[in-house]
Amino acid sequence: MRVLFTVFAAKPHLYNLVPLAWALEAAGHEVRVASQPDLTEAITRTGLTAVPVGEALQLADSFQAPAADAERDTAGGGGGWRRLSGVTETRPEKLTWNYVLGTLTIGCSMEYEHVAGQSMTDDLVEFAGAWRPDLVIWDALTLAGPVAALACGAAHARMLFGLDYNSAMLDTYFRLLGEQPAERRDDPLSDYLSGRLSRYGMDFDPAMARELMTGQWTIDPTPPWMQLPVKVPLVPVRYVPYNGPSSLPGWIHHEPGRPRVCLSLGMSGRELLGGDRVSGTGAAASDPTVLDMAEALAGLDAEIVVTLKSGQLSEGHRLPDNVHAVDFVPLDALLPTCGAVIHHGGFGTVGNVLTHGVPSLTIPAPWWDETALGEHLATRGAGLLTLPQELTLDGLCADVARLLGEPSFLAAAREVREDQLAVPSPSQAVPELERRAAGHRSVPRGAHSSSAASRRSAFRR
Repeated sequence: MRVLFTVFAAKPHLYNLVPLAWALEAAGHEVRVASQPDLTEAITRTGLTAVPVGEALQLADSFQAPAADAERDTAGGGGGWRRLSGVTETRPEKLTWNYVLGTLTIGCSMEYEHVAGQSMTDDLVEFAGAWRPDLVIWDALTLAGPVAALACGAAHARMLFGLDYNSAMLDTYFRLLGEQPAERRDDPLSDYLSGRLSRYGMDFDPAMARELMTGQWTIDPTPPWMQLPVKVPLVPVRYVPYNGPSSLPGWIHHEPGRPRVCLSLGMSGRELLGGDRVSGTGAAASDPTVLDMAEALAGLDAEIVVTLKSGQLSEGHRLPDNVHAVDFVPLDALLPTCGAVIHHGGFGTVGNVLTHGVPSLTIPAPWWDETALGEHLATRGAGLLTLPQELTLDGLCADVARLLGEPSFLAAAREVREDQLAVPSPSQAVPELERRAAGHRSVPRGAHSSSAASRRSAFRR
């Protein structure tokens, strides 16, 4: 079987796919991973075969909002990627028709189109038509994937990277759309999908909309107890950490002699914003910095490991003796040695936390589901949650002291680890993917548009 993965050029989203791609290769299937050229090196460093498609995304540029926008972001407003949080709204009183209509209009015309736009889709459709995959597995924001699958006749599945807010919003959208009088029944979703398909010679039927947005089925690495109550066909797969290529410092193998605490605010803030930030989008000048937090935690009887980007320590600045500042250490290797971890609630980080059963303090970033994941951990008793605007250094130290000193947190963290291990591993999920792919393949429906056919495809460059 030929399997084509596709993901927009963001390392955390790629890393979420890698263990399943490895499992399919290990089972004897041919695997390719298609993304914009700025992810090619990261793909090849996993040992997988990259297919560059479209123009470079340069995602970090989307996050460099002007100062005024950054201030609005911190307050929960617009600017940059923060707009995508419209999809994550679940409060019934907020989900009016005008709100949902606006969210889908912006999502289709700007956000989804930005991360997997026309040039990427053109080249992906052309590559899929030439390579003829049996199965396309697409990152949940990479809507070029289902278009390419439909054009070449492949089965296709969506791979989630966290809570399924897209399906929840679609459920609300279709329900509210059906309740509108004919004169108010604007349908930006169908308009968007119809335009995408017609470019490749395919007709759109509104009955296809849900499949094009959520896949013929969904591969879900989220633990069942965290999942939203949405009605989509699911293939559960255990989250298996992949933190990227790295080497380990010698000290990680030695017992520190006292509890070890990890302070890490994730990869996205560094790569997209240029540094570790508590708020995720730009903290106010009065907010504690990551360095402030590390130095405050040094007052505990613990060894503190903090990830700091090069340049965050000024020349001559000396950290307390019980603080290790590192540029990067893979959480999959570090967390088994830790008694607690402080993190931003990103899905990859939470997956590592669950896998190793470590009590945690979530200080959530505002990208997607970070607050909800932190709430789930706190509800299970496996951690604590502090919102960025509520963070104080005294409160931080008190919370970490609780995580280290109260046995209930460790017991609950070990319980959620057992729940995690009960979910099928990527290799155990492969036979189900093979079965579903065989049942969903179809006759190719697409024809290259004149504009696409006249271009040199990225995979030939």
